[in-house]
Amino acid sequence: MSQTRKFDPSINYYEVLDVPYTASKTEITRSYRKLMRTAHPDRFTDELQRGKAEERAKLLNAAYAVLSHPDTRRDYDATVRNRLINDAIFQRYTGNSPGQSNPNAPRQRPLSPEMKQEQRRAQRSALTHFLLFIVLFVGALILILVVGSLFVELGGALLG
Repeated sequence: MSQTRKFDPSINYYEVLDVPYTASKTEITRSYRKLMRTAHPDRFTDELQRGKAEERAKLLNAAYAVLSHPDTRRDYDATVRNRLINDAIFQRYTGNSPGQSNPNAPRQRPLSPEMKQEQRRAQRSALTHFLLFIVLFVGALILILVVGSLFVELGGALLG
């Protein structure tokens, strides 16, 4: 059964409602109502401001819908926590944040056609060596099994 999320994990709903992660349901409700009073679309007559207010109100409604329901909030917190852990691991092993290029990396010039061909040749050679290693390794395992079974049979014949 596929479970559809009722939230967007890329949005920090706590920041949207301007509440701490440890906020109670009453604090969330209080902050939501305060922010909706200032961002409600009916307060604006200018179309541009009204459109921005509608978007802000949608975001506030989504944040309140997620954080005001304990089960949805627990799922959201777990998803965000997992994403933060994955991002931290990614940053630790690559040296940069997800979605960002490494600013210390040297700029690369486009490869010439000769260099691209040389790169392809090197990749093919590496793949060939890897496959040869796998074939030899599997062959050695089979040989060990065959020789081992012969010794077992010979040992059984000599003892019996």
